[in-house]
Amino acid sequence: MTASIYDVAKRAGVSISTVSRILNNSANVSDKKVQAVKEAMEYYQYEPNQFGRGLVKQRSNMIGVYTPFHSGSVFESSYTLELLKGIERVLTRHNYSMVLISESEEYSNRVKGSPRFMEYVRQRRIDGLLLSGLNGKSMDEEALKQILDEEYPVVYIGKKFHKKGINVYAQYESYMHQMIETLYADGHRKIVLYFYTTHENYLAGIVKKAKEELEELELIPIALSHMTDIRPDLIADFRKYVIGGGCTAICSPGIETTQIILSVCGELRLSVPETVSILSVEHKSGEGRRLFPQISAFFVPAKDMGSGAAELLLDMIEDRPLEETSREYETKFFDRESIRQL
Repeated sequence: MTASIYDVAKRAGVSISTVSRILNNSANVSDKKVQAVKEAMEYYQYEPNQFGRGLVKQRSNMIGVYTPFHSGSVFESSYTLELLKGIERVLTRHNYSMVLISESEEYSNRVKGSPRFMEYVRQRRIDGLLLSGLNGKSMDEEALKQILDEEYPVVYIGKKFHKKGINVYAQYESYMHQMIETLYADGHRKIVLYFYTTHENYLAGIVKKAKEELEELELIPIALSHMTDIRPDLIADFRKYVIGGGCTAICSPGIETTQIILSVCGELRLSVPETVSILSVEHKSGEGRRLFPQISAFFVPAKDMGSGAAELLLDMIEDRPLEETSREYETKFFDRESIRQL
C-alpha cells in the first residue's frame, strides 16, 4: 500500500504540517526534525504528491464540523445551531468555509467501525476538523484518538479525554450539579433529572456527588434521545413521578425539551411552579424568557464555544503559537421564578 504524508509524519514523530513545511523548504524547522522526516521518506520510499507539497500553501479552505448519528436533524437542536453560528462567524472572517459532516444509519451500517469524518480526513477534503457530541465510549472517539496521535488539526467540544488534542468545554458535570443544588436549596428533595444520551457517561458521577453532598435527596435520572418523539414518554413520566410519585421539580437538558415539558404540564393540568418547578439549560441567551411561563435556566454559551473552537483550530492550521490546549466556558444562572420555594 502506498504510504501517505500521515505515515511519514507518524514515523518521524512530527505533525503533518511540519512534514509539509520541510517539503516546501520552509524555515523554522530543526535539523533533527528534518533528518527524521527524510529518514521516514526513505523508509517508505515516499514521493510527495502535489497536495502534500501544497499542504501549507494550497489549502482547500474547508473545515469539517462533525456531529454523531442521531435520528432526525441536527438543526432541531438549539445547542447545535448556536455552535454552528459561532463556528461560521470565525471561519467566514478568515476566508474558510464549513462542511457539515453528519452520520446516517445507512453509512454506519455500510462502514462498520469508521465514522464518516475519517473519510474526509483520509481523502484530504478538509484542512481541519471540529467535533461535537462524542459520548466517550464510541467508535468516534477511538477514531479521534487515532488522528490526535497523528497530530491532525482537530478541536473537539467536550471534556478532555486524551493527553493530546485541544478541546473546549462548558463543565457539564459542574453546571448539572449546580442545577440540582439550586432546586435542593429551595426545598426540593424529589427531582427528575432529564439528560441527553450523549451525556450518559457523565451521569454516574453527577448522581454520586449529589447523593453524597445533599441529604435526603431522591434523584430520578431519565435518558432522552435528542431527536425522537419524546412527548408520550414525558406524559408517562409525569403521571408516574409527579402525579403519582410526589416529585416536585424537573431538570431539563435543553429548551426544546422544556417546551414539550410545558405542553405536557398543560395537558395534565399541572401548574408551574405551583405544582411542579422547572429548571432548564438554555444554549441561546434569553430562550427561557420567551416561554410561558418564563423558565429559570442555566445559560451555556454554545455560540462562544463554537467561536473558541474555530479560533483554536485555525491557530493550529496556520501554525500560530498555541497558548492553551483546553478552554473552559462558565455558565450563568437566570432566575425567572419557575422554581417554587417549599
